[in-house]
Amino acid sequence: MSVTRLREIIWIASGLLTAGLGWYVYDIVVVFNQAEPLYQKSEVERVLMDVADVSGPSRSLVRARLIEKTFFDFDWSGKPAPVVVDAPVVEPVAPGQVYMPIADILSVYYLEEDTQHPDRSRTFVYYRSSSGVSGEAAELGEVLHAGESLQAPHASVTVESITLQEGVVFAFADGERPTESLRTEEFDTELIIPKVDPDSAMRPGIIAIPQGRRGVAWRPVQTTQIGSDTYQIGSQDATDLSENYAHVLANEVRHRRHRDPKTGKFDGIEIQSVTPGSIAARHGAAEGDVIKSINGHPVTSVSEAITFAKNHEGEYSAWEVVISNRGVERTVTYYSPSDG
Repeated sequence: MSVTRLREIIWIASGLLTAGLGWYVYDIVVVFNQAEPLYQKSEVERVLMDVADVSGPSRSLVRARLIEKTFFDFDWSGKPAPVVVDAPVVEPVAPGQVYMPIADILSVYYLEEDTQHPDRSRTFVYYRSSSGVSGEAAELGEVLHAGESLQAPHASVTVESITLQEGVVFAFADGERPTESLRTEEFDTELIIPKVDPDSAMRPGIIAIPQGRRGVAWRPVQTTQIGSDTYQIGSQDATDLSENYAHVLANEVRHRRHRDPKTGKFDGIEIQSVTPGSIAARHGAAEGDVIKSINGHPVTSVSEAITFAKNHEGEYSAWEVVISNRGVERTVTYYSPSDG
């Protein structure tokens, strides 16, 4: 085939393709012009114009009070700030005004008279709800000595004296109001021992305990704990210890002499074990206790302790025993049975 012939064929094919493409474009334009519009502009404008105007103040999804707390009150925790309430002002009682009787302020649950040292006499009082006293003293009561004041709003009232004969005598700061006294309440039962706090350990002297018949001495048969590290020796236990101390030491308590780890010298009596429910257990003896001294007299063996107790049996009605356990020392007080 010659070149001229091939060129003619190419020109003819190109013309046919151009004609076909032009017809295709024409067909599309015709169809598009004849098709119905998807929407009418006027209709769209009408619908949009009928929509209510939403313009106006914008609203926040955050609560206004939370914003105030965070940025204005500076309480970033979100919790209400504590309300500070001023303490009530207790106005002094004007002349001629009716005073509140001491019996309406408190009641005396326990009193103890130390005949040798009156300043050590003490009383345990419980404030009544009408007293206006608040805090721990209102819930638990408190122990008072002679010369101490009551809780606010009765701080002007002081304890003048504590005796078995007159009870607790209260004095008033103004000096115009006469003193008032209160005693422990009497009960129908033969003997009632009130519960006191650990700081209310009894001391030597005459002890008053609320009971039906005043003046009756309290002498338990078995040793009883009456305070923190304070015991009343029972009459039967005292007899058993006096007559059978060897049996008690051999069967109820394992002990040995204790050496000071620094000096190597004997410095006390170490309790290795105690039989539960025994006389020694009722006296508060515990494993690990090291008895250091009795009424200020150092003891390094059981024989020394027994000898000291027997030689001074008639001199003391109270025995103060210094005990160490794991480096902590405490003083345990034992009261001998009364002979009255």
